[in-house]
Order: sequence, then C-alpha cells, then structure tokens
Amino acid sequence: MFSYARGKRKFLFCTDSEGVRNLNFLVCEALNENMPFDFHIFQDEREESFLNDWFTKQKMGTYLYISGSSDFVKRIQGAAMEAGFSQYDMQSHTIGPARKKLICCTCHGENEVLNQSDIVCGHCGEKLEVSDHYSRRLDAFLGYVNIK
Repeated sequence: MFSYARGKRKFLFCTDSEGVRNLNFLVCEALNENMPFDFHIFQDEREESFLNDWFTKQKMGTYLYISGSSDFVKRIQGAAMEAGFSQYDMQSHTIGPARKKLICCTCHGENEVLNQSDIVCGHCGEKLEVSDHYSRRLDAFLGYVNIK
C-alpha cells in the first residue's frame, strides 16, 4: 500500500474509479499539512490526453500517487516517466489482478501471467518460476527454469 512522502513540494493524485478509496488517507494527510495537490479521477482513456502537458508543467519536488486497474496504472506510469518523473518520484497501487509479461529464460518467448508463481512456457514447454526480476526496457519479468 502507499506511504506518505514527506518533504515534497506538491502531490499529484491520479486514479480511475476503482482506486479512489486507496488515496483517501493520503489526501487527508496532505490537507492536514496544507500541502498543495491536484487530484484527478479518470473515467476513460480519452480523458488522459492532457497528461503529458500536465506532467511536464510540474516543478521539481512534485510527487505522484497512482491507484487503479493494472492497465490504468501502467499507462499513467508510462506518461509520467516520459515527462521526466523517475521511479523514485511516484508510488502506485494496482487494484485487481495484474497481468504481467514473462520472458522465458530458455527460448525468450513471451508469456502472460496473472498471479501465478509457476507456469509452463507456451513456446518451449519449459516449467518456469515467475521471478521478481523486472526489465523496464522489455516491460517484462524473467521466468526461470523451475528446478523443483
């Protein structure tokens, strides 16, 4: 879950309709400390068109919180990083199952996993363990050969 980031200049809260409740205590904390913030609830993808402009106009010290479905969180994170935010300038929380891309260490084939810890590669049939090794470049996790 989220932790309140102290010492920031401003907060940005981005959520879809599924993630609103997760940001409540953070907004209350920002209000108690008289911190400036923007709060946006996105109902569909068309509303996100202003994100690049909005993110690039933020000053250093702005901190981003994102809460919502897996696809929503991934889109917002991508737009924020493209505008100059780093992984240290944001926190995110995914509601519901998160689809992950998994790269097989044997054949390099792409597989999709939800919450499984082990799968069988759909390309080479190798039993794989889903690791926590993540590549931002590939937007995928590594699947190690399961030796159990």
